[in-house]
Amino acid sequence: MKVIVTDEISEKGLELLQKDPRIEMDVRLGLSKPELYEAIGAYDAIITRSGTQVDAELLSHATNLKMVARAGVGIDNVDVVAASEKGIIVVNAPFGNTNSAAEHTMAILLSLCRNVPGANSSLKSGEWQRAPFTGYELKHKTLGVIGLGKVGGRVALRSRAFEMDVVVYDPYISEKRATDFGARLVDLDELVQVADVITVHTPLNDETSNLITDEHFARMKDGVLIVNCARGGIINEEAMLNALNSGKVAGAAFDVWSEEPPQGDVIRQLITHPQMIVTPHLGANTFEAQTNVAVDVSKEILNLLEGRSVENAVNIPHFDPDLMAQMGPFMELAKVLGDFISQLAPENPGKVSFQYNGKLASYDCMPITVAGLAALLNRCTDQEVNMVNANLVAERRGLVVEQGRSTESEFFSNLITLTLTTPTGQRTIAGTLFEGMPKVVRMRDFATDFTPEEHMLVMTYPDQPGLIGKIGTILGNANINIGSMNLGRSAKGGEAMVVFSIDSPASTETLAELHDAIGACFIKAVNLGA
Repeated sequence: MKVIVTDEISEKGLELLQKDPRIEMDVRLGLSKPELYEAIGAYDAIITRSGTQVDAELLSHATNLKMVARAGVGIDNVDVVAASEKGIIVVNAPFGNTNSAAEHTMAILLSLCRNVPGANSSLKSGEWQRAPFTGYELKHKTLGVIGLGKVGGRVALRSRAFEMDVVVYDPYISEKRATDFGARLVDLDELVQVADVITVHTPLNDETSNLITDEHFARMKDGVLIVNCARGGIINEEAMLNALNSGKVAGAAFDVWSEEPPQGDVIRQLITHPQMIVTPHLGANTFEAQTNVAVDVSKEILNLLEGRSVENAVNIPHFDPDLMAQMGPFMELAKVLGDFISQLAPENPGKVSFQYNGKLASYDCMPITVAGLAALLNRCTDQEVNMVNANLVAERRGLVVEQGRSTESEFFSNLITLTLTTPTGQRTIAGTLFEGMPKVVRMRDFATDFTPEEHMLVMTYPDQPGLIGKIGTILGNANINIGSMNLGRSAKGGEAMVVFSIDSPASTETLAELHDAIGACFIKAVNLGA
C-alpha cells in the first residue's frame, strides 16, 4: 500500500507505518496543487492536517485512493461528500488532541483574565506597572459551555476545579450528561444571559456557522469574556469586533479563525484589538497530541490494509466497537445475501427491503444494511460500491432502501431477509448463521438449507421424475463436478427448485442445454465473490 503524507506529521506517530514492510510511505511537503494532482493517482491513502485541501478537484485525480486520513479532529479541509461519492473512506483522530485543546482553552482563558500577554510585554520592555493589569478571578463566575462534547466536557470539569458554576447548551445531550459534568443544561438564550464567560466547543457545520451573532451579544452581560478554541466562524467575527468596540465584551481569546491564515480586514482588526488574546490555531499543538493523532490515523490505515473495522471513519456507519466482534459475521452474511440475490433478480429494481428478526433486531442494524446494499449494487453499476457510497449510489439510481426489525423469530435465533421489488415482481432470500457460517434458509417461497459457495446453479422446473439425473449427466459431460445439492418443491407435481454448488463455473452453452433438457422455468449461474 502506498501512502503520501502532505503536511507536517509527528515522525514518532508514523513509526507504525514506517516499520510495516507492506507500507510504502512518501513524505512530500509543500507540493503545489498541480504537483499534488499529478502525484496523488499513485497512492492508496493520504495523511494530512489542515494544510492540504482535499477537495473534489484533488479527488478527481485520486484514481487509486481508498482513504483520506486527517490527523486531527476537524475535517473542514476535506470534501467528505465528494470522497463518499468515490467510495473513499475519510477518517480523523477525534480523541488524540482532546486534552490538548481543553488545556489550551484554559490557558488562553486564564491569560485573558490575568492579562498575562500585556504584563509580559510591559515588563520585558523595562516598565514596572501593575495597576493596568488588574485581572479577574474565575471563582464563583458562571461559565457557559456551548457544546459538551469531548473537549467541552473536559473544559467543564476543569472549570469546576476553579470553583466556577457551569451552564451548558448542547441540543444533542441528555440532562443527565450535563449533570455528570457538574453542569446545568440550558437553552442558548439563557446561557448568553447568565454567563460571565462563554466558550464554544462545537464542530463547524451548517447548524453552528455564525451560531453567535449581534443578537446574542446584545443579550449578554456587560463585561462578558468570550473564548473560541474550537473552529473559526462559530462566532460571527464582525459581531465579535462590534461587541469589543462597544465595550459590551470586556475581552476575548481566540485560537481559530474563519480564514486561516487570516487575510480579511475584520479578522485583522480582531487580531490587533487590544482586548483580544490570540494564538495561531495552537489548540492541538502539543507534542503529545501530535503524536497521538498520528498514531490514531496510522492505525486506521493498517485497519484498512488488514480488512478490519475502521473505527473513526466519518462517512461509514459503524457499530460500537464492543459490538463489532458480534455483529461482523452478520455483515458478512448480508453481503452474501446481497450478492446472491442481485444475480437472480430481474433488472430495474425499485426497492430493497432488509428485515431483521431475532436477537439481532435488538441492535442498530444499519451497518448490516449498508454492507448488504453495497454487495447488491456492485453487480448493478460500473463504479465500485462500498459502505462509504452505497446509500448515495442507491439514491441516485432511484432505489428505495427500507429496513425493518422484530425480536420475534419463528424458527431461527437470528434471521436476515432481503426482498427486491422489481417491475416484474419480487425476489426474496433469507439467511442465518450456523456455527458462524452463512446459511441460506429461504429463496422465494421455497425452504432451503445450503451454504453459499463460490460457484452455484439455481434452477426451477416442473416437478417430474428423472430430471435430476439429466442435470447430473449434462454437468458431468461438461466436466463440472457437483459439490452439494439442495432440493425443494412447492407441492408434488408442482414447481421444484434445486440449488447446486459446483467446483467450476458453468458456461452459457451448458446452461442452455440444461434449460432445454429439463424445461426449466428459471436457470441462473451464481458466482459469489467475483
